Amino acid sequence: MKILVIGGGVAGSVVSYLLGKNFDVTLIQNKKWDKPCGGGVKSKIFDEFNFDKSLIKHNLNKVAVKYKNKTIFIDLKGDNLSIVRRDEFDEYLRNLATKYAKLYFGRFITIKDKKAIIKIDNKKEIFEFDILIGADGVNSSVRKAINLEPIPKILTYFAKIDKKTLYPEFYFDKKFGGDYYAWIFPHENLTHIGSVDAKCFKYFCNYLNVDVKPKGYFIPSWQENITIQKENIYFVGDAAAQVMPLTFEGIYYAIKSAQILANSIINNLDYKTEWNKIYLKKFKFMKIMENMNKTFLKTVLINSLQINKFQNFAINLWLGGKR
Repeated sequence: MKILVIGGGVAGSVVSYLLGKNFDVTLIQNKKWDKPCGGGVKSKIFDEFNFDKSLIKHNLNKVAVKYKNKTIFIDLKGDNLSIVRRDEFDEYLRNLATKYAKLYFGRFITIKDKKAIIKIDNKKEIFEFDILIGADGVNSSVRKAINLEPIPKILTYFAKIDKKTLYPEFYFDKKFGGDYYAWIFPHENLTHIGSVDAKCFKYFCNYLNVDVKPKGYFIPSWQENITIQKENIYFVGDAAAQVMPLTFEGIYYAIKSAQILANSIINNLDYKTEWNKIYLKKFKFMKIMENMNKTFLKTVLINSLQINKFQNFAINLWLGGKR
């Protein structure tokens, strides 16, 4: 069986690696680029998939939540958050995929006569497939090609500053983070900062006493009714909006969703049903929390993190415990 994967980021590379052991898999990557991203991922993913731990730049055991001049430290119960460089991490996963899959650098154009048209070195090539997997991000060209609804998304702004930070910080004041939050992530000798719109980002920079020009990019906003499969075409990662509501954690869920998809194809299972079994309740619960954060209940939500019992519940949920 021929499987064509469009998008060589985290989700596309992992699903290619897992399926390539059983099928004829071709992976199409548009270009090498450093995705704007905090780079945070649950540390346990390295043991679950036997990934090279030298990719980890920092192991972190706490984060800080800031709101109304108050700082709440959240204990992560060990070094359970790892920071990676996305360009390095993604390239590692693509190289892992090529143990079993063929890799081409090209750009997906469209689907015609049930075949994919890919532009490689300014020449259009035709790729046959039995299954096509769209792992091509929040602005998925594959979704557009088959007239699926676009992924709901949020425009965010991101920059790197020359400043050392010890742990991630999340700022929930509306002036910094709008309806969501602004963030600081440690990255080797630099720090990644971001927020949800240009005005908030500028205010955040003024607060941090830095002057940088941001890059704008979209992140998915998960909704329950998003189509993740249409006939023999599947979607995974950002192209399926498989990003945790409120926290916007994407790397871990892209990898795990790729695993679910690969297992579904190998064992002839229904992909959406299998994904829902594992993550639907958790994502729906976090969506409720995300919506609370947009209202006057934000204060209640943040203050509850000071209560040990609620904080433990939140961390257990994040680490993979059940509600």
